[in-house]
Amino acid sequence: MKFPVKILKIATAVLVAALVVVMAVGTVYERTHGSESAIAAIYHHPATVILWMLAIAGVTALVLMERRQMRLWGWMQWASVLLIFIGALLTNFTGESGTLHLRPHQPVAQYAGDRGGQLDLPFTVTLDTFEVQTYPGTMAPMDFVAKVHISELSDPVVISMNHIGNHKNYRFYMSDYTKDGSIELLVSHDPWGITVIYIGFALLLLSFIVMFCDPESRFRTLWRRTAVRASVLLILLCGTVSMAQAKNDGPRTLPKETAAKMGDTYILYQNRICPVQSFARDFTYKLCGSTSYKGYTAEQVLAGWLFYFDDWKKEPIFKIKGEEVRNMMGLEGKRASLDDFLNDYGENTIGMMLDSMKMNDPRRSQFSAANKQYMQIVSLLNGTLLKVFPLKDESDAISWYSHTDKLPIDNLSEEEYLYIKKHLSLCQELIVQNDMDMLNTVFEKHRVFQKKHAGDVLPSDAKFKMEKVYNIITPGRPMAICTILLGLLFLGYAVAGVERGSVWVRRVSECILLFASVYLLVLFVLRWILSGYIPLTGGYETMLFLALCVAVFSLLGGRRSPIVLHGGLLIMGFVLLAAMMEGVRPPVSHTMPVLKSPLLLIHVAVIMFAYALLAFAWVNSVAALLNRAFRKEWRASVLRLRDASLTMLYPSLFFLVAGIIIGSVWANITWGNYWSWDPKEVWALITAVVYAIPLYLRWDDKRPMLFHLYVLLAFLSVLITYFGVNMLLGGMHSYA
Repeated sequence: MKFPVKILKIATAVLVAALVVVMAVGTVYERTHGSESAIAAIYHHPATVILWMLAIAGVTALVLMERRQMRLWGWMQWASVLLIFIGALLTNFTGESGTLHLRPHQPVAQYAGDRGGQLDLPFTVTLDTFEVQTYPGTMAPMDFVAKVHISELSDPVVISMNHIGNHKNYRFYMSDYTKDGSIELLVSHDPWGITVIYIGFALLLLSFIVMFCDPESRFRTLWRRTAVRASVLLILLCGTVSMAQAKNDGPRTLPKETAAKMGDTYILYQNRICPVQSFARDFTYKLCGSTSYKGYTAEQVLAGWLFYFDDWKKEPIFKIKGEEVRNMMGLEGKRASLDDFLNDYGENTIGMMLDSMKMNDPRRSQFSAANKQYMQIVSLLNGTLLKVFPLKDESDAISWYSHTDKLPIDNLSEEEYLYIKKHLSLCQELIVQNDMDMLNTVFEKHRVFQKKHAGDVLPSDAKFKMEKVYNIITPGRPMAICTILLGLLFLGYAVAGVERGSVWVRRVSECILLFASVYLLVLFVLRWILSGYIPLTGGYETMLFLALCVAVFSLLGGRRSPIVLHGGLLIMGFVLLAAMMEGVRPPVSHTMPVLKSPLLLIHVAVIMFAYALLAFAWVNSVAALLNRAFRKEWRASVLRLRDASLTMLYPSLFFLVAGIIIGSVWANITWGNYWSWDPKEVWALITAVVYAIPLYLRWDDKRPMLFHLYVLLAFLSVLITYFGVNMLLGGMHSYA
């Protein structure tokens, strides 16, 4: 029986490898031919479906042949994969999707199917109203909201970009609209596939939990074997990072001290009264991806745009994401100036391109991000963002105005009216005269003006100072990179087998983690005080909280194993680096409400944690290669490193699968579609398949290097998923 089983294993492995290749080719094909063509020609092609069926059949045959060795969690995983596959088939063969065109007050009972022809609805749908909601004070669209009447319901159904309509298993979500008030809804009808898929998802996650709890599982055996070995660590792989900033020889702006005086005034920003410093940091980060620029503070950048516009409009400060956007602007690098946005007639070319795109165009997110950067400057110059003048109305309610707003003349003296309208002009005049002392006085007197008119609602001086401290100590990428490098350094020191000094290395690692725990806790508490709510609602906030948890866990578990201590330092650095991708908070520009979904935030955090653990395994394999190359007695250490990597791969695969499932559920709740074959989705699935293989094979102790070579190559799937898709393949998940 051994020979047939071996042949079956090889055949199944070949089928799985073929699936990986087909999916990878599909992402490249989608880049050149579009999503719909890739789905029809590759993902849903009969040959691909048959390939999936053969692979599932091969896995099933192996399960049945080795049923005596299977434990409960193994049967659960096999059943879950089978259910997910069946659910996907049901969606593909019994599910229906298409496009529904609605004109105002005209009932419709049919929609155009994606596979051709008109499909009937068991009810009629009528468009009552449609509204393009914009961000306050701008023409930038915030959401697209339609109210439709379904004949079988008495109340209208609201459909928007973040809220689908749902009736009798028919899901409707916003796709496009026209100037005459007509809209286009995408329709999805999948009563069976979604139910089966969800059961498979739940069973798969439960199987991992059962496996982790099973004392006889391979994971628990490996955990017991590696948890007591202090020598099972990673290798040093680090370089040097230059922290020096470029010499400040750029555009003109205010001196740092004077700009700081401006930052000490109040502003109403994101419906919250805060220091101008907070607004300036968000403003600067939105433009260039950092809270400083070429040695200028955020307040200096803001002052530069306000008072030295001609200098700054030529400065390549805008960090443009998206190759197509950069190509359209004619950029050689990733930076653009304000002039690069404009054509010969002074029109915003990015905004014009965005207006011509359909709502479901995959390029829309990149062009929208660039357009928001441009609109930041427009909003600043037209005064929309500068709500720095508080005034009371007849009922003593306080409203905040900019110098360009229509002021309540009846409740305003002529002196106050002129002060508001001429305030920036006075500042500009003093700047021309280079009278910075008087300008400092003007900023100080303006703060007095604000306290006079809004003293009751202004934050206390203590809270104001807290926010300034928070702004200063908020972590940046250098801190994350230094933490990663220190983690690698200490792990490399340990793997080198240097006994002398190992105690002090451990003590230093403990001190760093203790400092990080206190530091992150202070950040968490400060943000809680300043925001007024528990800061766990955004990606940046959840990542900081996750970093805090990792630091505390590492300190608690580090007494048992150095791998927990030093590894925690490394993982914390990765989490902080991921947090930096979310930027600073509060965000400068509004985002779609759907992007604030807790499911989306958990989805991102879980997958980032999986990537961090997979990075552990990759560095571990590099350590094994170096041991093999430079040590005579290498086998024992390489075997221990293999066991350590296998121990980490189990939870990393769980987090990766959980992240994919959570993202799928969130997409289904939001857009009525749990899987769209987007390149990021496909490569995440490829990564899960690639890392599942070594966990279900019995690696020969005589050839441990085969495992490490596999893990080294497998990490390429992570790099492609995280970086390659963003930079090369694009899609809805692309943000680089």
